[in-house]
Amino acid sequence: MVDLSKQEQLVDQYVKQDNKEGAVKLLFDLIVIYAKKKDFAKAEVLREKLYEIDSMALNEIVRSGEIIEEEKSESIDQDHLVIWSKLYDTLSSEEANALYYAMKEAAYDIDETIFEQGERNSNLYFINQGQLKLVYSEGGGEVLLKTLGTGHIAGEDTFFVESVCTTSMITLSRVKLNFLEKDALSKWGDEFPGLESRLNDYCSKLKRVRDLLKAKNLDRRSQKRVNVSGKGMIQLLGASGKPLGRAFKGELSDISVGGLSYTIRISKKDTARLLLGRKMNIKFVLPVQGSKQRIDKNGTAIGVRSHPFDDYSIHIKFDKLLDEKLLLRR
Repeated sequence: MVDLSKQEQLVDQYVKQDNKEGAVKLLFDLIVIYAKKKDFAKAEVLREKLYEIDSMALNEIVRSGEIIEEEKSESIDQDHLVIWSKLYDTLSSEEANALYYAMKEAAYDIDETIFEQGERNSNLYFINQGQLKLVYSEGGGEVLLKTLGTGHIAGEDTFFVESVCTTSMITLSRVKLNFLEKDALSKWGDEFPGLESRLNDYCSKLKRVRDLLKAKNLDRRSQKRVNVSGKGMIQLLGASGKPLGRAFKGELSDISVGGLSYTIRISKKDTARLLLGRKMNIKFVLPVQGSKQRIDKNGTAIGVRSHPFDDYSIHIKFDKLLDEKLLLRR
C-alpha cells in the first residue's frame, strides 16, 4: 500500500529541487487517489497546491477538477437524487455537487422542535423521510398550517432574509433530513454565482408561510359552524391509519361539514401540543330531527387552544366532508 503522506513529502522535495514536472505529475496522481477514496476535501486542497506550484499546468489542473466532479457525482445518494430531482434538474453538474456536498445530515425523534416561532433559524431543511408539522401560535392557541413530509423544504423564510421564525416546525415521527447552513451561500462566492439565485427561485415556487397564514385564516371562517353537545370517542391513528393506544373521550363543542371541535381536560400543556397535526378517528352521535345519526370520521387536528382549568379545545378537519343535509336537518 502506498504511503500517501510520504508521497506528499516527496512532492515538497521536488519543489525544493525545482522539479516542477515531477511535483505536478505526483500531485495529479495523489489528487486522483484521494478523489476515488471520496476524500474530496483533501483532493481539493492538493489541487489548490497544484495550481500554486505550476499555474500553467492547465491539463493537470483541468483534468483533476473533472475527476473530482465525476467522483462526487457518482457518490451522491441516488434516493436523494430521486427525491430532489426537480431541484437538481435546474442546476449544472458542478452546482449540483456544490449543493449536495454543502448539505449536512440530521435525524430527529418524535416531538422534537427543529425551529421555534420567534427564534432565529439560519438553516434550510430538505426533508427526506418522516412527517413534521408547521405550527403557528397565537393567543394561547396553536394552529396547524401544514403537514410536511418527504420532498418538502422548510426554513426558506429565514434562510434567504434576516428574520426570526414566524412558525415552529415539530416532528410528528422519526425524521431524516439534510440541511444547508446559511454560510454556504457566501462560500459558493465567485465559483458558483448563480447557485443561490437558482435555489431561491426553486423555493419561491413553494407556498410561503404568509400565504399559509392567510389561507388558514380564511379557511377557519369559510364554513358555517353549528353548536353541538355530547361526548365523542377519539382514537389516535398512525401513519398507516391503524389505531394507536387507547381511545379517549372528548366533549363536543361545534361542528361544520368540514370538521368539528371538542374539549378535553389535560394537565400538561406538552401533552395537548402532541395532538396538533395528528390523524385521528372520532365517533359520536349527532341528533337529527329527533333521531340519532351515528358519525364515524377520520381527520387531522389543525388547532389546539388552551382554556382555564386545564381544558383544551381541539379542532379537527375531516378527511372527507360531512353530508351537509345532516346539519340542515338539525
